[in-house]
Amino acid sequence: MIMAPVGENREPAMRHAARGALVSFVVVLIFGACSGQGDDLSDVNTAQIASVERSVGFDGDIVRLGVIANLTGAGATLDRARLTGASAYWADVNIAGGLSGRYEVELVIVDHRGDPQIAADAIPELLSQVVALAFVNETAMGAAHPFLVADQILAIAPTSTLDWESDPRFLTHSPPVEAIVLALFEVSPLAKWCVVTDGSPLGVSVEAAASVAADLVEMQSVTLIDVSEDLTAAVSAAACEEVLVEAADQFQDKILDSMPANRTVFRQAALVGPPDSRDNLRFRYIDAGPAWNVDSSTGMRQFLASLVRHAPDAEADTRIRDGYVSQIRLHALLEQAVNRGDLRRSELFALRQSHRAIDMSGLAEDIDMSADPPVFPRDTRVWATDEDQNHVDSDERGLSPTGLLRPKKFLALASELGD
Repeated sequence: MIMAPVGENREPAMRHAARGALVSFVVVLIFGACSGQGDDLSDVNTAQIASVERSVGFDGDIVRLGVIANLTGAGATLDRARLTGASAYWADVNIAGGLSGRYEVELVIVDHRGDPQIAADAIPELLSQVVALAFVNETAMGAAHPFLVADQILAIAPTSTLDWESDPRFLTHSPPVEAIVLALFEVSPLAKWCVVTDGSPLGVSVEAAASVAADLVEMQSVTLIDVSEDLTAAVSAAACEEVLVEAADQFQDKILDSMPANRTVFRQAALVGPPDSRDNLRFRYIDAGPAWNVDSSTGMRQFLASLVRHAPDAEADTRIRDGYVSQIRLHALLEQAVNRGDLRRSELFALRQSHRAIDMSGLAEDIDMSADPPVFPRDTRVWATDEDQNHVDSDERGLSPTGLLRPKKFLALASELGD
C-alpha cells in the first residue's frame, strides 16, 4: 500500500513524522499484490467479473482513500497511533490481493498539524484524488463536512457523537460519547461527578450531554469544568468523587498531574495512550472493544497478527486497534461496490444508505442498519488498571473489565439533545 501525502507543503511534515516509530510505519511503502489489470480486457476470461469503470480516486488499478489527521502537531501521538492501525488494515488487504483480490488500496495523507485551517485548505485537492475518506480526525470534521455534503463523499469518524452517528456521510463504529456519559451517570447517580472537557467537538458534545443526562437520572451533583481551569482547585471545591475527562491528547499530562487525590478518573481508552498510574488515583478506561489478547475474539487474532507483520514494536495501545477497527465498514462497502462494477462516490453513498448487517469480528458490536429504528447505542465496557484490581487476571494493557455500559434512557437523551 502506497502512502502518499497531498501537496508539496505536506512532504516536510511527513519526513519529520517519519522520525517517530509509529509514523515511520505510516510512510513506509507497503506493496501488496497488485491486480495487474488495466483497461485492456482482451486477456480476461469471460467468467471473471468485468473490470470496474474508472472514477474519481480509481484509475483502473489503485483505489485511493484520503486521510486527514494531525501527525506532527501538538497531541499528534493520538492520530499517529490510530493511523498505524488503519494502515495495517489496508496493508493486509493488499497482501491478500486488494479489493476483491484485484485492486490495491493506497492512502493519500494530509497532515494538518492540529490546525483546522490547514485541513480546510488541503481538502479540495485531496478530494480530487480519492474515492472516500478513510479517516477524518475530530479537529478536521468541521472543515471537511461542507465538502462531504456537496459531493456525497463518505468519511470515517474515528469516534462518535449523536450528530456523526446520524449523518449519512459518516461511518462510525463506537458508541456516541453522549451515550457513554448517560450510562456512567445511570450506574452511579448518587455520586458527586465532575466532567472535565475542552473545546473540541467531542468535549462540546460531552458537556452538552452531561447537563441533560444529569436531569434524566436525577443526579445528586454534576459540576462542569473547562480543562483550562485550575483543576486541583475546581475538582476539590466541587468535592467530586468521580471525574469524567473528555479532552485532547495535549491536555492529558496536565490532567494527570493536577487531579486531586482519591478520585476515580474515567477516560476513553481509544483517546489516550497505554494506562497511566498514580498511587492516589483510581483510573477507569472506557473501551468498546474486547480484551487485548489473542483469544478474546476472532478479530483480535487477526489484528494482533497484523501488528506483528506491520508494527511489531507497537505497545498494547487501544488507539491502534481503534484505527484498525474503523476501516471495517468502509472495506465492506468498497467490496460491494467493486462487485457491482461501480466505485463512484454516489454509488458508495447509496450503498451506505441501504447497507445492512456488518460483521465487526468481535472487535466492536456488530452493526445492523436494517433495524427500524436502528439499534443505538452500542455496548461499551469500563476497565480498571491492574493495580486497582489486586492483580487479578488482566490483559496486555494491564486492564481488567469491571462492568458493561448500555444506557437505559438513551432515546430520551437523544430527543432532548435533538431539540
